[in-house]
Amino acid sequence: MQQRTSSVDIQTIREALEANSRLTSLSGAALLVSGLLCFLSAGLTSQSGLAESAARSGLGGPVLRQMVLVWSATLLASIALNLLGMLRRARLDGQPLAARLGRRVLFAMLPALAVGGALTLALALQGSLGYIFAVWMLCYGAALIAASAHSLTSVRMLGMFTLMGGVLGVLGLDLDFLVFVATFGAGHFLLGVWVGVRYGW
Repeated sequence: MQQRTSSVDIQTIREALEANSRLTSLSGAALLVSGLLCFLSAGLTSQSGLAESAARSGLGGPVLRQMVLVWSATLLASIALNLLGMLRRARLDGQPLAARLGRRVLFAMLPALAVGGALTLALALQGSLGYIFAVWMLCYGAALIAASAHSLTSVRMLGMFTLMGGVLGVLGLDLDFLVFVATFGAGHFLLGVWVGVRYGW
């Protein structure tokens, strides 16, 4: 009887350790807001006449700075919102290692995000942003896939969806902007609704 009780205790401890090795609490509200931010920035981009890749080649001056500022702010705000949202949900869900897991998620994403930042700077200096949305999808998708090692499978699914969108964006079909809005905007929005309804906001 004592041996059976010990095995049950060990199994319980093992399950608890496995649960706390991943940041399993996503914030539906943060994901949803990220999608809305993307839609807002996409609207500003369309109004500026920069939805087509040809229009984003040879940019300079205020138009270039405006576009880089708007989308960089959107990406950084989305990353910060989702990381803070995950930490908040983890505390509400009783994950005691939330802060440590949050750092793991952030550090896992940093290499791909750093590459995206470097490529964005290089393209902006050249004034050629024709493939900027494809670059962002490739780097952000890779970042999400890396982060999914310490988080939910849903993060990996969104990462793969975004990565495939990036591949489609570099094929020269002038679909990078629409695919970016579909992956980053609609992807975050729909995932946020699903997570919020199922797990909490």
